Amino acid sequence: MREIKIIFFAIGTFFGIENSSIFSVTTTVNIDTKQRIISITQENLFALSRSAEDSINIYNQLLKIGRPKDEVPSWRDEFKDYEFKTIELISDKNNNQLNAKIQLKYNHQKQLEDYAIDYVSDSNEYALINIDSWNISTEKGSLKENFWYFDSDISFTLSPTKTMPEAYKIHKTSLYNYWEKIKQ
Repeated sequence: MREIKIIFFAIGTFFGIENSSIFSVTTTVNIDTKQRIISITQENLFALSRSAEDSINIYNQLLKIGRPKDEVPSWRDEFKDYEFKTIELISDKNNNQLNAKIQLKYNHQKQLEDYAIDYVSDSNEYALINIDSWNISTEKGSLKENFWYFDSDISFTLSPTKTMPEAYKIHKTSLYNYWEKIKQ
């Protein structure tokens, strides 16, 4: 089984944060395989916080990701050859939530393997492994056995918190207030 290096709904995985505790409630992914552009919208970023130590770790992870005073965040090594990479953290005051928009331009279709997306040359399609707990939905792909298959237009939404156990939900903390403090 291939290692999934970058998980679309776990923002820390884009920045080399191992065991990141920051996730999004909903993540929409669009990949234009002709232009080689990946657009990711992460809505309602949150973390699981059970202790003061967790709060400090969350703060430090968000600081590394957002880098409000720096021009360039510290992306993980897999992105060094990408033509461009951008992240924008957006405070949604009306809904008291923090959202993220990530855009990436990769150079080779093989780079999609870091996200568990393979090119299937026999059928000229792209395949994304279906992990039940990710709650993937799409109008562009079709589910065959354990993979979602897409033509050149890859578009899907992940909602991993839909099936989150109640024991975790009580520790779910919005990152809106964290970000408001960091960006000052």
